[in-house]
Amino acid sequence: IFGCAALFPFPESSMGEMACVAVNPGAQGQGDGERLLRHIEQRARAAGLKRLFVLTTRTMHWFLKRGFVQVTPDELPVQRRGLYDKQRNSQVLMKDLSSPTKDIAV
Repeated sequence: IFGCAALFPFPESSMGEMACVAVNPGAQGQGDGERLLRHIEQRARAAGLKRLFVLTTRTMHWFLKRGFVQVTPDELPVQRRGLYDKQRNSQVLMKDLSSPTKDIAV
């Protein structure tokens, strides 16, 4: 296994959460994270979702390079907002899926 990622849809808000993102340290830097992100984006679009969000404490820069922007927890879907743990100090990042996907050079 080189990595994993999950998509949790919130169809009533036209949003999805990309979660549980991990790439094996021995496989990092080979584009596997990019492939996971593209796959999750494709699944989210196929499900009719308009935006994708992540909560991160350590990899904000990676997501920012890939078109995500920082937002406040208030922009999370209502159901997810109630589960947001302020103690973790997670950054909330959002990406508009209506714009075309660009490959990012890292």
